Amino acid sequence: MSDADALKTAIDLFYLPSQVRATRTRPLPKGTKLLLLIAAGDADAMRTAQDLSRRPSAAIHEAATFFIEQILLEHGADEYRTLGLDHTAPISELRAHMALLMKWLHPDISSDDRRSAMARQVIRAWKQINSPSSATRRSPSAGIETAASQHRITYFATPQRGTPYRVSSDGWRMRKPGWIRKLVIALARKSAVP
Repeated sequence: MSDADALKTAIDLFYLPSQVRATRTRPLPKGTKLLLLIAAGDADAMRTAQDLSRRPSAAIHEAATFFIEQILLEHGADEYRTLGLDHTAPISELRAHMALLMKWLHPDISSDDRRSAMARQVIRAWKQINSPSSATRRSPSAGIETAASQHRITYFATPQRGTPYRVSSDGWRMRKPGWIRKLVIALARKSAVP
């Protein structure tokens, strides 16, 4: 059962948190919607999880929220992973996941600053996915990486020390445009000094 995959991963991760870093690099397990439903307080989802795992509801809820915080809402997650899906997911499913996350993170439920930051991350991810410029997501070749893009990812993943970077709207690291101006000014000053 696909729901059992995500639930098992969440419980294993909760009891062995040293695997968080490795889990962040793997594709998301099937059935993350069950974890979102549990975090949002859905009683039917909790009963299903109890039947699948034979664990108490408190442990299941803690494992689900831990998985969501550590894997979906980690700082470097892309907008699809933040919503618990991949690039091939239909917009209606992405919207449903966003709604479940916001139900769990809503400021009326908790005034925790961390949760407010996570709610902003979810809203930002939804806006990026739902924007008109995200039409490439719906194309058949979206999500297929070429050798050139893999090289570019590797190159920018390890910048030289002290090199200023910014992240563009599509998630790529780029040099700040001001570095050229600063270089020209420094060279002009150096040549002007007698």
